[in-house]
Amino acid sequence: MAASHMKNVMKTLLLLLACFALPAAAQDWKMDGAQSRLGFSLKQMNVPTEGGFRRFLASAAFDPASPETGQFNIDVDISSIDTGSDEGDSEVKRPAWFDTARYPRATFTSTRLRKEANGSLTAFGKLTIKGQTRPYSAPFSLLRQPGGGYLAQGRFQLKRSDFGIGGGDWDEVVANEVEVRFKIVLLP
Repeated sequence: MAASHMKNVMKTLLLLLACFALPAAAQDWKMDGAQSRLGFSLKQMNVPTEGGFRRFLASAAFDPASPETGQFNIDVDISSIDTGSDEGDSEVKRPAWFDTARYPRATFTSTRLRKEANGSLTAFGKLTIKGQTRPYSAPFSLLRQPGGGYLAQGRFQLKRSDFGIGGGDWDEVVANEVEVRFKIVLLP
């Protein structure tokens, strides 16, 4: 009888240990569109210029205790681009630039996250623009917000030529290097 009792205690103990060894479940997070921004900066005729996108969606699934096990995704409506001028908006929608008629969306899908020594994260994933997919990484901070949400904020550089963006009269006027900035408020 003592041996039977001991087996039950051991089974219970092993079951408890197994429960603690399981990773925490990732929680789904949705973007608060009113507080989130996706912008870019570049040089045009060697003068700094900024713009952004009016419509985009971001989602994430992560455990706040270990966000490096999570996933982040962004889907951008390219036709919502705001270059600061109607002429610029029309030009970048044309085939030589974004070709929004054929490629209305750009996406970033993370494949893994790495926690950095300073506490920030780097998202590694696939960036697709104008039908071309390239590996990209984006360092960002993930900060707890009052009310239970998180702020994911960061920036990364890309070369528009990597995605076949640019051409025509404006190609030599606009710098190849573009800085992409994001500020995304995530709510449970």
